[in-house]
Amino acid sequence: MPALPLSLAAMCDLACETSLLPRVRMAIAVIAQEVFREDPATPGYPLRWNVARTALSPSTDQAAQMAPGLIVAPALLAAAASAGSSAPAAMAGAITDEQILDAIRQGWNAVAGVSPSAASGDQPQDGT
Repeated sequence: MPALPLSLAAMCDLACETSLLPRVRMAIAVIAQEVFREDPATPGYPLRWNVARTALSPSTDQAAQMAPGLIVAPALLAAAASAGSSAPAAMAGAITDEQILDAIRQGWNAVAGVSPSAASGDQPQDGT
């Protein structure tokens, strides 16, 4: 396992950064809207749609719960580490909105409980 570009303490501080959480909340809502527009034949759609429905009005608590998982996404970790500062606000500022959106898109199936094989269409997904 390669060394992490940030200490766990720095990642924790970043996940709790007050300037990052509102951006995470908005990104959750944006991705929820994307899921609503998906073709219902999309593998795992019932589960993905259900998460979108429950996350349509994301709370601060939901954003705070999702932030640690986002922070450890390789692109976000690399961006934060490249900030040149260990200040949480500086690290958060180094992360682009598109990086946050992409991390949420990539994690949506896992949050929804859609297995990788179901997401690839290798097995039927009945939403149960």
